[in-house]
Formats: sequence, structure tokens, C-alpha cells
Amino acid sequence: MLREGVEAALVVGIVLAVLNRMGAGGAYARHVAWGVALAVVASVAFAAVADRVADLFSGAGQEVLNGAVLFVAAATLTYVVVWVRAARGRMAAELDGRARVAAARGLGLFTLVFVTVFREGFESVLFLWGVSTAGGAGAADMVAGAVLGLVASLALAWALFAGGRRVPLKGFFDATMVLLVFLAAGMLANAAGFWVAVDWLPALAHQVWDTSRIVPERGALGSALTVLLGYNANPTLMEVSVYGGYLGLIGLWLLAGRVRRPAPARS
Repeated sequence: MLREGVEAALVVGIVLAVLNRMGAGGAYARHVAWGVALAVVASVAFAAVADRVADLFSGAGQEVLNGAVLFVAAATLTYVVVWVRAARGRMAAELDGRARVAAARGLGLFTLVFVTVFREGFESVLFLWGVSTAGGAGAADMVAGAVLGLVASLALAWALFAGGRRVPLKGFFDATMVLLVFLAAGMLANAAGFWVAVDWLPALAHQVWDTSRIVPERGALGSALTVLLGYNANPTLMEVSVYGGYLGLIGLWLLAGRVRRPAPARS
């Protein structure tokens, strides 16, 4: 639960900190709040019907659904990267008017937060349901572990939001943009992995490398790298290609934008 909660906390904390640094927290924070609230409700509702959903998407169907959720989450992360880059330096002026632009931006924030939080809730429900049915843990132990993980995730989100106020604006934007890009790349690669498993995509080559003995994914370092960078101890060539291709395309786009940016006028 800590691992799943960290991913949602990172994105929500970054979004809140970005809005705060732009002076737009009051205008758009409600979209973030609604996204989180409705995602929690949707996760609880999914948990209530987990047995039926698991039966409907058993076998290959569950892999397809997991890949689709990851793909949508990566797409919304990419959207917020594009939006943050385009909004730098002109947010204050836009807040004075252009209600339609503000409404569209709010919808984008809501979608990003909802999909991110619900994805983690969806995966958490499947994981906890699987542990419960397999008899791997008692109810009291599962509840205690889940609550502890969620509290730690909320603490991280608060630290990101509070600490973001003291980070220089340019460095803050650059760092958060890079972090979101790596998160999206990892999600796309994971989606490709699910679809390779059901033969929706070709593997190209199985197990390009195997670092599970050096940095296991379930270890402390492996879990952190998985969350932040999309680390995979034994990926297929398709997953590596998707990960590298996405980073390459986004890198070229960022570089092209930097080249096209006009030089500031001399005073």
C-alpha cells in the first residue's frame, strides 16, 4: 500500500505544489480535491464488487484492463507536462480572464488526479483481494498495514506541497517536469508488459537483462526505483523500446521548445 500510495502522492503533491508556486492554488485546488475524492469513492465501489470484476476480467482480461489503465494514466501525465510547460510565465495573466481556458485546464487537472489515484486504488484492491483469498494475511494485519502505508503516503504528499514553496521556481518546474516524464515512461512500459503477456504486442525479445539478484523489485531500493523511474528487473525488448522511445520523443520535444524560445529583450 505504501508503494501504490507513493505513486499517487507524488503526482497529487506535485500538482498541488505547481499550482501553489503559480499562485493558482485557490483557483484550481478544488479540481484536485474532487479528483482525489471521486477516485477514493470509485476505489471503494470497486472493492465492493471486486469478486465479480475479478471474475469478468480473469486471466487475459485482467492483463488487458491493467494495461489500459496504465496507458490512460501515462497519457494524462504527458498532458500535464505539456500544460505546465505552456503555462510557465503567463499563468497570472490568464487567471484574470479566459474562463473557458480555465475550465478546460481544471478538467485536465481533475482527469489527471482521478485517473492516477483510481489506478492506485484499483491495483491496491486487486492486490489486497488476492492476499485475502489466498489466506496470506489476517484481516487485522491487512488493515493495519494498509492504513500505515496510506498515512505515510499522505505525509509525503504534504512534504512535497509544503517544501515546494521554498524551491526556486525554474529549478522546481524543471525537476517536477522530469519526474513526471519518468513516471509516464514507466507506466507506458508497464502497460506494454501487460499487453505483451496477452500477445497484444510482440515481446521482440524476452528478458533483455536480469538484475533481480542485484536490485530486486520488491526490495526497498527496487521499490523506490520502480515508483520513480519505472524500474524493471527483467524487461522484454518491447518494454525497453517503449520506455526509451517515449523518453526520446519527449526529450526532443523539450529540446525543440528550448531552441524555439525567443531571447529576452535587452533593457
